[in-house]
Amino acid sequence: MIVTEPDQILSFAKNHGVNLLYLKIDPTKKAAYYQPFIKRARAAGIEIEALGGKANWGLKENRTRIFELANWVIKYNKAVTSKETISGIHLDIEPYTLTAWKSKQQADVIKQWMGNVEAYMEYVKRDSTLQVSCDIPFWLDKTPIPNDPKTSISKWLISKHDSVTVMAYRDHADGSNSISTLVPKVMTAADALGKKVLIGVETKKSNEGDFVSFYEEGNAYMEKELAKLPKLLSSYSSYDGVVVHSYEYWKKLKS
Repeated sequence: MIVTEPDQILSFAKNHGVNLLYLKIDPTKKAAYYQPFIKRARAAGIEIEALGGKANWGLKENRTRIFELANWVIKYNKAVTSKETISGIHLDIEPYTLTAWKSKQQADVIKQWMGNVEAYMEYVKRDSTLQVSCDIPFWLDKTPIPNDPKTSISKWLISKHDSVTVMAYRDHADGSNSISTLVPKVMTAADALGKKVLIGVETKKSNEGDFVSFYEEGNAYMEKELAKLPKLLSSYSSYDGVVVHSYEYWKKLKS
């Protein structure tokens, strides 16, 4: 898309007040593939974070895949001008969707995931000033880490990363089963740890029910609901804004 419709992406971003893009990076491509778009985005006041991740990246056997992404970004930033750099790495690793997570192997999967997180944070910070963030679902605060029942994997992930995006996929800001009622534990943990939290919302049609995404309601309704969040979450110092999944679906929302 950054090659086929860069003008449309940047125009859309400007019209919707977007100042950060998670840009999916393919480490097999050369820097020149991404430079023109990143330079234009940065000139427009939009930060770029390199996006990557798959469910099985939570397993130790795939740790090198994360290193490949991190290494690509570190090398890219060293090769380009300051006007073309990437500001961070954003990882979307969802091992809780693996079959093993729903079995007696869950504790082992969590341990592998934690090991990968510690490894890639050390790897990235050793040779760069890149910010590293990750996605977490709102309900992950109910799952404790192995050998420490008082600490959830959610809180542990918050402690390890520079910031997190909590996937609070609901189509209304307040009231029962709403965005603002799903995130207090995550926000409170982040407050205590001095970390920042972005609130993630969905625009893709969902098969989990019409309360999950703004697909049915459209953009005007979504903008109205999201505008409520700064006030609703004002008591949390960790609140840092909203991210929308994703351009591909957001641009198709009815007005």
